[in-house]
Amino acid sequence: MRQALDAAVEQLFLRPHSIIQLFTPPFSGVGPDPGYIQSYGPGFRENGGQYTHAAIWLAMACLLRGRTKDGEAILLSLLPKGRETPAYEGEPYVLAADVYTAPGHLGQAGWTWYTGSAGWYWRVCLEQLLGLSLRGGKLCLRPRLPESWESWSARLRGADGNVHELTVTRRGAALDGEAMPEAGLPW
Repeated sequence: MRQALDAAVEQLFLRPHSIIQLFTPPFSGVGPDPGYIQSYGPGFRENGGQYTHAAIWLAMACLLRGRTKDGEAILLSLLPKGRETPAYEGEPYVLAADVYTAPGHLGQAGWTWYTGSAGWYWRVCLEQLLGLSLRGGKLCLRPRLPESWESWSARLRGADGNVHELTVTRRGAALDGEAMPEAGLPW
């Protein structure tokens, strides 16, 4: 797993362009027919461009394996903020389903307003980065705080209808000022 993640982050994460390629090099009509994926030109969508679902899953894999720095970098690179606007051409408030690597289109967004990518992004941030999950009717917490984060906090409405204050630090978590049990809390 370590070797696979090392290779994926090293070879597919084009940091200067904030693009995580699905694979490289793209199919170009030479060799056996790989199927529908070649119907996209080289560097477009799944054919060697960024397929955002897969990029999010790479971030999730990094977080699950304790590679918080890589996971955070990938998640941040997927956001529209910080991209070169003339090339990106996507709305600054939505997550693109893909980003192209084709010459003349490098960094251009495709399929904005594609909720599947946004849904996965939300889920990985909530469950893997912040560490929140519901299991067996209990709120459980296993955060993976990036080195640059000291803490985070949120107000959550419980099953009892009350709003509770959750604070997470490197030392642990507290709900309404009380240490949160490792087994979770009824929610």
